Parts: sequence; C-alpha cells; structure tokens
Amino acid sequence: MKMTKISGINFSQKTVENVEICGNDVKEIKCEFYDNIFKITVMNNNDEVIEEVLEVQKVDEGVEEEVLEHEVVEEAVNKKLTIEDLKTMIYENIPKKNTAETYFRSVKQVYDNFNEDDVHELLKKENEIIDYIENKYDKLTTIKNKLCGMLKVYNLLEIECTLLKCKIDHYMVTLSIDEDTKKENPIDKKTVEEAEEIVNYFKSELKTMEDMISKDEDILNTWDKTAQLYTLLRIYLTYGMLRPSEIIDIQITETDEGNDKVNYINVVTKKIVINNHKNDKKGCKVIDIADDELNGILCKGLNHHLITNHSGELYTSSSSFSKMFKSRFNNYNPYDLRKCISSLAIHEGNAEKIKMLERNQGHTLNTILKNYNTYNKVDV
Repeated sequence: MKMTKISGINFSQKTVENVEICGNDVKEIKCEFYDNIFKITVMNNNDEVIEEVLEVQKVDEGVEEEVLEHEVVEEAVNKKLTIEDLKTMIYENIPKKNTAETYFRSVKQVYDNFNEDDVHELLKKENEIIDYIENKYDKLTTIKNKLCGMLKVYNLLEIECTLLKCKIDHYMVTLSIDEDTKKENPIDKKTVEEAEEIVNYFKSELKTMEDMISKDEDILNTWDKTAQLYTLLRIYLTYGMLRPSEIIDIQITETDEGNDKVNYINVVTKKIVINNHKNDKKGCKVIDIADDELNGILCKGLNHHLITNHSGELYTSSSSFSKMFKSRFNNYNPYDLRKCISSLAIHEGNAEKIKMLERNQGHTLNTILKNYNTYNKVDV
C-alpha cells in the first residue's frame, strides 16, 4: 500500500481535503497537525501501522492559505511486528483462552527456531516452517495441530499460504484414513489389486474406442454410441464418477444462457455444470475441463446430449442407464467403478485427488470411507 496524493492541507482549520491511497485494505486513517508538520497514520486490515510525515511550511499569518498538494510516491514502511504484538493479536481475536494459548505456543516454538525478530519476515519462510514442524514432531496429529496453529497466524495477518493449506489437507486426509483403518473389518474388504484390475479393464476399453475413433472420423462427426461412451468413460476416469442421475440428460452447448435449470457442458468455458444433483440445495456443481483434447472431442457433440440410448433418445431413468452400462462393460455398473476409483485414491493417500473426488462426486471423505472404500483389505 502507498499514498499517491495528499491535497488541500489547511493548518488553520486543521483539515485535509483529500488523501489518495493505492490498495483497498485500509482500516483506519488518522491525521495530526503540529506547528509545521502534517502527519498521517494509516492502519490496514492486518493491523499494520503505516506512517507518512510531511514537513509542510505554513503560510504567513494574515495571508490566505493556498491549497497545498504533495505527491507521495515512496512505499510506506511497514512497522515491524514483534512476537509480543502477535501474541496480543491472537488473544484478542480468539475468544477461548486455551485455544489462543495453543496457537501462540505453536508459533512461538517456530519463532524461537528461526533467527528473525520480525514476524512478517518469519512468515515469508513458509516452506522452511513446514519442514521444521515435520522434522521436529513424529505424531501425525501433532504435526497437523502445529500446522493449524501456524495457519491461524497467516489468516490473522491475511497472508496467503498455499503450501501450508495443502499440507494440512494432506494430514487431515491421512489421519481420517488411519482412523478408519483401525475400525474396519478386513473380511468386508477386497484387495487393491482387484480394484486396479477393474480400472485397467476400463482403461483398455477406452483405448479400444480411441483406436476406433482414430480410424473412422464419422464416429465423432455423427456423435454415435462409441463417441458418447468414449467421452463418458474419459470423464469418469479423469474427474471421478458423476452419478447416473447427473449424466443422463447432460447437454453439450457453447453458452450458459438459458441453462440455469439443466445439467450441461459448455465447450467454450470448458466447464461441466451440474445444476440438478443430490445436494443441489448447496448450489450448482462446476467441474473444470483441464483436458483440452477431451474438450475438443466434446465440441464434436455440440448441441447433442452427452449420452443417449440406441434410439437416440434420453434414458428415462438412472436404472436404465446403469443397465446399458453394465451390459456394455463386462457386467460392471457405474458404482463398481466409483468404488474402485475411490478406493485407489484412499490407498494412494493423495489428498488433492481425494479432494477432487469429494467435490466432483458430491460426498465427503467420511462418506467415501464408509461406502466406497471397498478395495483396501488390511492384512491381519
């Protein structure tokens, strides 16, 4: 943040007409007049104090004061934030004393390890802070809690911390999986190898259809059954298993206009938009199509539905779609594939992929663990 222009300083009335400041994080502005000095103090939303002192000569008494303008182009210097300043902020912003003590203890331990007397400088070492915490503590719960303590500080100061958030997500997923593993009955589980075998079958089918398409352009140009199933399977294997009820009436279009009550794919914005889904009270579900090749194929189906029956009509129900899917793909229904994809993501412990499945498949990690983590048999 910097001040670009201060105009209309009037010492007799102790007023200033205008102060222009770059940035939108201003919380409070204070102006003070002394004999020949005008001082402005700005506090931003992080409670950082920024000061500008302008030595402006008063005009002689009896002479009408003219409007004074002062261009300020230098960056204001942020006041150093000490550990005690931070402690005050934590205790003022966290009502529960025990919680505040826990968060401050976490950041104090990190602060003591690094040779920085300014918390702002310390927090620039995001990666080093994560490494320090991971190397210092052994228990996953402790590591997660210490990282959460640091996250609270970053949030209080409104400092972005992408790496830290990703790490916390990773440990939260890992701890949930570990907790679930301890209570599950191995008899109810199948092996990861079985899940891999099923997914590899679908990948093989995808490759077969891809070869057919590469040899016959009319498959895409006419948007026939092979083109539809290839595209559907590629969405499933890339972005997770959308429910049959979300799939059976999806339109492929190039506009959002007029589509606020239907499920559709916009090939211009490269988004799958699910307005009607099991949790639609939470709003529409949007999936970004990062696969440009897939989007190019979808363009071939523009103004068609994603999937239709052999008569070119929409499936009348989820069950009729699932029946077709099962007959086409070796007696596997869509939920068999959903269980395999979910189980393998759990087995890999990939927090980012699990988050994607939570979002795209429309359920929480706990729901995945309870209903879809079928292929993670634990040896006893």
